[in-house]
Amino acid sequence: MQKISSYLYPNRVELLANLAGFTVEYTNVYQRIVKIYNGIDNTIEFDIKNADQKRIELVTDALATPPRVAVVTGIEMNIMDASGQALPNSPYAVTPHPTLKGIATVTIPQEDLVDLSDQYLTYSVTAAKDGNDVMLYGDSRFGATGKIELIGNAMPTFRNDRVYDTFTAEIDLAGHPIYHSSAIPATFYEAVKTEKLSFDVDLKGFTGSIWLEATKQSTLNTEAWKGAPYIDSYTFEDFTGTWSSPDQTIGDYKYFRISYTTPRFNGVGASFKVDIEDNVYTVSVRAGGTGYAIGSQIKVLGSVMGGVDGINDLIITVDNIDSTGLTSYARSSIIGISTSGTAANGTRTYIVTGTNITGTVDKVTVS
Repeated sequence: MQKISSYLYPNRVELLANLAGFTVEYTNVYQRIVKIYNGIDNTIEFDIKNADQKRIELVTDALATPPRVAVVTGIEMNIMDASGQALPNSPYAVTPHPTLKGIATVTIPQEDLVDLSDQYLTYSVTAAKDGNDVMLYGDSRFGATGKIELIGNAMPTFRNDRVYDTFTAEIDLAGHPIYHSSAIPATFYEAVKTEKLSFDVDLKGFTGSIWLEATKQSTLNTEAWKGAPYIDSYTFEDFTGTWSSPDQTIGDYKYFRISYTTPRFNGVGASFKVDIEDNVYTVSVRAGGTGYAIGSQIKVLGSVMGGVDGINDLIITVDNIDSTGLTSYARSSIIGISTSGTAANGTRTYIVTGTNITGTVDKVTVS
């Protein structure tokens, strides 16, 4: 019969206290790297000795026979990540063993490790003697620091939400862009297969239609999304908030994606001259910008022109564009507009820009 032998060593580190000079030369040939793990509270044990390898007192007990008097007190462990930053609660208090001479322990809580990836941490241990701070060394060559290997895959973990914030435009035959998120895998390499996914989409001032679609094709290409079913969809008018699609059963689907389109094109670079008199806006195009189409709308907040947001906002609608050289991938500058909105009292002139009313789709969170 085949046998497998297992040996469990204590997570113990030997430390030397330079209390009165080294009377006996001792060289620690190998100071091993301590291993700790994400997902659990990790306890490390210290064996604290003097230069001639005798354990020193860490606690005071006047009732013991003979009385025990601490040589060092206030022991602390400092831990730094790979960038040199201290862990959230470092330094950690090291607790002497109540009965074992020279033995002390420290616990690193799992909460302090949850945001750290696999890496080598650096530690040092200090104490107090006669009111002065002293360093506890890893060897007689005054090596004051040691290494801790943080291992993150020893304990089961919960899968983090995935965030997709990049959208790619696909131009249809009419030159109208349809935006798609990156492909969202339905499953991973996992012991328990994911059965459902939820999709939360963050929107800011969004006007348009948004939908969730899926494909059963394992290989992603243009053909994979042709004829892909719309699982859920919604149309918004100047909406800011989160649209949550109902939890979707994965079934045979291999990939999902969020797509959206807007009734107006988002141009850039336009500016306008605004004259105000008798609560009326008179607007002319100062710079036509690029990327606009007929029907594009631009909002200028009332506060920009001496008024109140929501009351004196100016809405500019594109009625005509310079279509010279128009292609599916570009829209030309604004040459004709119409406006709506009530100006504040007074007579003034402003040069303004605005924001596209179609708004933005910021990100998709998948959980």
